[in-house]
Amino acid sequence: MSANLPNLKHLQYLLALYQYQNFNRAADASFVSQSTLSSAILKLEEQLRCQLIERDHKSFVFTPHGEEVVKKARQIIVATTELSDYCRHYGTPFGGNLRLGSIPTIAPYLLTDLAEICQQQLPDVSLYLREDTTENLMRMLADGEIDVAILALPVPQHSFQQKVVGRDAFYITGNSALINKVKQDPDYHQLPQHSIFLLSQEHCLSEHAVSACNVEDQGLIHPFYASSLTTLIQMAHYHKGVTFLPQMAVDKGVVSQKDMALEKMPDDMYREIGLLWRTTSMRQRLFLKVSQLVTDLLDIEKIHKS
Repeated sequence: MSANLPNLKHLQYLLALYQYQNFNRAADASFVSQSTLSSAILKLEEQLRCQLIERDHKSFVFTPHGEEVVKKARQIIVATTELSDYCRHYGTPFGGNLRLGSIPTIAPYLLTDLAEICQQQLPDVSLYLREDTTENLMRMLADGEIDVAILALPVPQHSFQQKVVGRDAFYITGNSALINKVKQDPDYHQLPQHSIFLLSQEHCLSEHAVSACNVEDQGLIHPFYASSLTTLIQMAHYHKGVTFLPQMAVDKGVVSQKDMALEKMPDDMYREIGLLWRTTSMRQRLFLKVSQLVTDLLDIEKIHKS
């Protein structure tokens, strides 16, 4: 039984149009002309017998049917790509390209070491790295733009396969007098207002640190947020406040100011690190191998003993 099935390339054009919401930008991203992309969308509508977008001479919007087709098209493209990858590397599960994403509070302190050990233990794997926020990485993972993500747990409700690869302890750094107060009595309410500095909200480290360290008084938190750990440390230093850092960053020497105190928090104050991948992926053996390499790098036993 034959069917007039849509072209995969046309489905990719549809996804590009949905992503960029502009025919010119979608065509440029797809390396085709605008007329080619427009014709492909019209062809899809004919084949599927439904209107995907509503057009006028200046703009367009996706119809409810179009929104659903985009979701299905994304699933089809991801599944097709995974099938192709599986067949290409059949018999060599530890080979091929691996697109790995991680958040900014992990990537600079882990991925260089991970890339090095992958070269040694997975020489047939070509590793491509991406740094972005948790929200963006989760979207890219769902859309098939990356294969695995290394994130701080927990993450919002999801349908991915997840494996915990280690714990990352929290440290407090900043003004020595304030840190001495916390050491003597771990009650942050004794700290001055606006003396705790955090990363901006798109970085999950802030939420994890506040939760793990039981900081309940929002008045303690400075209203100005940093966009990187380097800026965060500078802010705490300049304003004689304090902030929280993950151990992997501390181990890489991010605190260089000699007049800043640095203390490890109690053992029950940490964030979990996890590796996530799509449940439909056929490369689970490779992902489990990578998760073991990450676990070895994080050195759980050393963290527990420190």
